[in-house]
Amino acid sequence: MRRLLLFAFFLLGLQGVSQATHIVGGEITYTCLGNDLYEIRLTVYRDCYNGVPWFDNPAAIGVYDANWNLIQNLQVNWNPLAHDTLPVALDNPCLVVPPDVCVHRSTYVRVTTLPFKPGGYTLVYQRCCRNKLIRNLPDPLNTGISIIANLSEETMLQCNNSAVFNNWPPVAICVHEPINFDHSATDPDGDSLVYRLCTPLNGPDSLTPQPNPPFKGPYQEVVWNDPPYNLSNVLGGIPLEINPNTGYMTGIPNTIGNFVVGVCVDEYRGDTLISTTRRDFQYNVADCGKPTAAFFAPPGACENEILQFINQSNVNDTQWFFDWPNDLTQTTTERSPWYQFPDTGTYTVALITVPGAPCSDTMFQEMHVGGFHVDADFTYDLPLCDNNGMVIQAFDQSLDSVYGLSGWQWLLSGPSGYSNQSQQQNPTFIVTKPGNYRLTLIAQSAGGCRDTIKTQFNAPIPRVDSLIGEQSICPGDTVHLNPGGIEGYVYEWTPAATLSDSAAVDPLAFPLTTTDYLVTITNAGCTYEGMVSVLVFDTTSLMLTATPPTIYLGGTSQLEATFVGNGTISWEPAGSLSNSGIVNPVAQPNTTTTYTATISLDGGCVVERDVTVTVLFPSCEEPFLFFPTGFSPNGDGENDILKLESRFVEEVYWVVYNRWGEKVFETNDPDGAWDGTYKGQPQPAETYGFYLRVRCLGGTQTEKKGNVTLLR
Repeated sequence: MRRLLLFAFFLLGLQGVSQATHIVGGEITYTCLGNDLYEIRLTVYRDCYNGVPWFDNPAAIGVYDANWNLIQNLQVNWNPLAHDTLPVALDNPCLVVPPDVCVHRSTYVRVTTLPFKPGGYTLVYQRCCRNKLIRNLPDPLNTGISIIANLSEETMLQCNNSAVFNNWPPVAICVHEPINFDHSATDPDGDSLVYRLCTPLNGPDSLTPQPNPPFKGPYQEVVWNDPPYNLSNVLGGIPLEINPNTGYMTGIPNTIGNFVVGVCVDEYRGDTLISTTRRDFQYNVADCGKPTAAFFAPPGACENEILQFINQSNVNDTQWFFDWPNDLTQTTTERSPWYQFPDTGTYTVALITVPGAPCSDTMFQEMHVGGFHVDADFTYDLPLCDNNGMVIQAFDQSLDSVYGLSGWQWLLSGPSGYSNQSQQQNPTFIVTKPGNYRLTLIAQSAGGCRDTIKTQFNAPIPRVDSLIGEQSICPGDTVHLNPGGIEGYVYEWTPAATLSDSAAVDPLAFPLTTTDYLVTITNAGCTYEGMVSVLVFDTTSLMLTATPPTIYLGGTSQLEATFVGNGTISWEPAGSLSNSGIVNPVAQPNTTTTYTATISLDGGCVVERDVTVTVLFPSCEEPFLFFPTGFSPNGDGENDILKLESRFVEEVYWVVYNRWGEKVFETNDPDGAWDGTYKGQPQPAETYGFYLRVRCLGGTQTEKKGNVTLLR
């Protein structure tokens, strides 16, 4: 048996919207447009089915100089028109294309200005992460990709264009099958190209999967899972090699799995290396069998009935024969055709995969086409209905007196899209929702005919969707237990002592403590037992505190509300609070204030509590009032002015006299200050007299005389 890739890409399931597990590979190329303009082309490859997330929009391409200074961070929007799906093709018709193989490719294009700069530039795009089952890397789920291109000084001076690979490697390759792939590139400038295998570059990890801008270099190469994998043995088996002159790649893999590969093409002008184009991609190798013919069709049909034959083969190259081997003209190459047999009788249907090839396969099935003799019929019973649902027991009563019965297909459909099937003769179904149901039976005759019968019925399951599982109230409140409850059922509620009516559809409950109310709902033999819990809040647990409860004018107090349960809070008055909608606002009242906290608990319970913050007015003396006995106006930034210090002054007057009784300073400004000068001249260092008169907040007053020393 020849072997082929089973899956193109094995990916870890979703890790979250930010961590990608989809990176397949990519490359960056550039075209010089002249006048320092360059068209940058980024191509990214991802897994179709398991890629997480989608292509970046926008993609960030960083432009760094030779010292790794970020020059530009290009934001390139994703263009859906530049997106396609790579074809999966195999040269040998006897090799089967593996299932779920699909690779998306998207190209980002941006024109930017890059003036000549010594050392040139590096273009980079980065992303994480690679696929889980990559074999030749030790930690692929934490290994990213750095796709780079270098613009050397020679490239910019000569307006060079990068080499461009002609083809992307095949999506599917075979284990134990030779690789023969033309990995050549084209250079618009006609420069010499030299090909080599190279180690791909690592990138960001799963913690920062999409850096914007990309991280600066230099960029580390990926770490090979060595042994056995390294640059000389990328896939295992006969090592992968590339012809340095033609780019032709050969090798024979011997291990199933996913493998990261890097290819570099060096561009020479004369003997000078002026550019390198890097490509990072995956080879995906797995096991596979030969083409297999398989299809589904009923075992028989009625006369003049049109049937569909469902092709389940693993290849598309197939051919049908509906009367093998008697009439080979009754044939088609449609994938899953419809066909009507011309008469009653027994026919052999054949499906051939890859006709004419040495690996072709054929499946045969006999079809009985007969006259109509079957009559479908059934009865049903509802033997059990409880909290686990209602049991529906169906009994087949079908009859075919000529051929007998060979099969049954039951379908039960009902509310909210319910659907269930069975092929048993007498199946049992369990449903959990009330409403109308339809039961259908297709009875299959051994002669090929089928007959269908349907019936509708109502499942008398009590409606319980209106029951509210848990409610909350304040002591003394009442609450509905079953708003929107359905009439026509029998209700029995317990305990009855705190209910308005224990047999009502929707009784009112008024418990004094938390209570679980049990209900039994009965309808036509169906019984449901449920419970509604009513939580009575312990309002005595609500406490308000003010720390400290007494403050001086201008001070603050920390308020805090403590209560059991969840809810919202609002404080009044709000004007002197830092935030009236939190449990712990800061209060700064100007007068003694009583704050009221209104707590609306989940369930509708509203509770109010008060707390008072007392505001005191300070006396008009120390420590609330301070006038220095000396100062030193020498310009050193410390104690350079004479000033009254107080937060509680409402009115002030003070004056300073020198030793001869001259008034050298006077002010009635609470923020007034003497800088030690008089008429613009610095005054000598000596003792001065002062007079101070102050009226403080709250109306208290004080007067003070004394001396103050001026120091130089």
